[in-house]
Amino acid sequence: MSDWDAIVVGSGMGGMTAAAYLAANGRRTLVLEQGDVLGGCTHVFRRKGYEFEVGVHYLGDCGRPEGNIPTMLRGVGVDKRVDFREIDPDGFDVLAFPSVTFKVPRGWDAYRDRLIETFPDDAAALRRYVRVIRKIADAVDRATTPASNRNMAAMAVRAGWAAPFALMPLTTLLDVCRVGPAPRPVLCGQTPAYAAPASRAPAIVQAGYLKNYVEGGAYYPVGGGQVLSASMAEVVRANGGDFRLNSRVRGIVVQDNRVQGVEVDGGEFISAPVVVSNADLKRTYLELLDPSAVSTLKRKQVSGYRMAWPLFNTYLGLDIDLSQTMTSGQIWKFRTDADFGPMQQAISWEGAGRDRERWLAAVRKNICAMIHVATNKDPDTALAPEGHSVVEIMTYLPPDHALWGLRGGGPVDGEKYRTNSEYVAVKDAVTEILIDLAAEVIPNLRDHIVWKEAGTPITQERYTHSTAGGSYGIEMNLRQIGPLRPLPKTGINGLYLAGASLGWGPGVEGVMLSGVGAASAVLKRDLFTEIRDGAVFGNADAVAEHDTDWDPLAVATDTTLRGKKARANQRG
Repeated sequence: MSDWDAIVVGSGMGGMTAAAYLAANGRRTLVLEQGDVLGGCTHVFRRKGYEFEVGVHYLGDCGRPEGNIPTMLRGVGVDKRVDFREIDPDGFDVLAFPSVTFKVPRGWDAYRDRLIETFPDDAAALRRYVRVIRKIADAVDRATTPASNRNMAAMAVRAGWAAPFALMPLTTLLDVCRVGPAPRPVLCGQTPAYAAPASRAPAIVQAGYLKNYVEGGAYYPVGGGQVLSASMAEVVRANGGDFRLNSRVRGIVVQDNRVQGVEVDGGEFISAPVVVSNADLKRTYLELLDPSAVSTLKRKQVSGYRMAWPLFNTYLGLDIDLSQTMTSGQIWKFRTDADFGPMQQAISWEGAGRDRERWLAAVRKNICAMIHVATNKDPDTALAPEGHSVVEIMTYLPPDHALWGLRGGGPVDGEKYRTNSEYVAVKDAVTEILIDLAAEVIPNLRDHIVWKEAGTPITQERYTHSTAGGSYGIEMNLRQIGPLRPLPKTGINGLYLAGASLGWGPGVEGVMLSGVGAASAVLKRDLFTEIRDGAVFGNADAVAEHDTDWDPLAVATDTTLRGKKARANQRG
């Protein structure tokens, strides 16, 4: 087919959710993905029996049918095909600083009580802080609050006396509550989860995060993150849609302020009256659209958005079973008694005078990272050979091309970098720094490494075409929050947006909500209210059961995986 009712550009979870909801509501929908696997930051890759996550580490509030992610899966009939396993409720996050280790428990009362037990000198201030942040959290509905000024106002009414605190930077709220210096790293230690430092992230963002995880619990999808995008892909095809891999969109064609379709590599034109761009926000407006289709004011606005920092990921295959000695929770390991914001300042490229050795020294001294052990979270899936473990060590680093030894336009413009000696040297140095950091948590780590690989911000830029290699879109700061972020409708008829830069923010839940929001805008209906009321769209019976032979990566690559690329059905 060359004519479609809707085209979705990009197969991240925002795009896949939009496509599933459009297809399930009768729109013939085509997803175009420039890479060779669906899923964006939910996809996985396999190496010699080890399966590694690109971006799914934990999801909030997936243990109740009314949680947002279960609700969105149920709305297209695949909730029974995706299972979630709760991560250690006594410490789904372990914040490990030189002076204190704090296990973040599930439950508001447990969270408050553990804070007071750990920092008794700040007991009164911590009670004030938790009371305020919980009141804001109770008023937040992540599905609706960010979507408009009207919904933000409704949130403020629900928040009552706590409303004035909602848009304060988190650090300012701590000042108001008179929290001393000792608890602050712990209170701000989870801000890397949404990639915004506490000095710029408004309290409402922290409140929403704690509501999801402290109140709702932390969960991991059984079978890994690829299960989510593969399930949505099956919904698309079960309802008359399709997806194409290795299909890079070169331009979104607009005529007389109305979308006509898209042009892909090789010059092929595919027509559709609706295009949903799940591509990077800046690339959508500044590269995929002809300058004549975008006003000067809009181009200036989009250019001025501040991007969240990108990730550096180190992936390790170990020949030991860490489930015998370690928690299933995330371990956030901090080199200093400071949170994400001071770390950003300490390791900025400009702050190091654009000197690579000075920069690496600053990284060694100030780094923090999240350590994710997928085999501890999902012991029943063959994510590693029997008795082995997979570990990911993740941190944020500057995206500056000069830091990484790039001289041209970067990988999106075709610049080769993997044999660039400067690039390789920086990548290898950071990898070893992160392994040293993780070795402070995992005894004798280096003695058990049988596979080692790393992905840099440049890797992310290459595979997702995101601006500056970011996976969290524009930063969640005071100038870029809620309705101050883009929403699905654009000023171009037929063009809609989805993804991490939209009002719902980053993370799997945020981008899935943006996908439902985009489909709602296309269909001119409030789909989220409908699915909360029990609506199920489309032909769910046509989606295959996920038995032990079902491989989500095979679905996402549109192929049959055999040999080293296949995954065993069960461990042992």
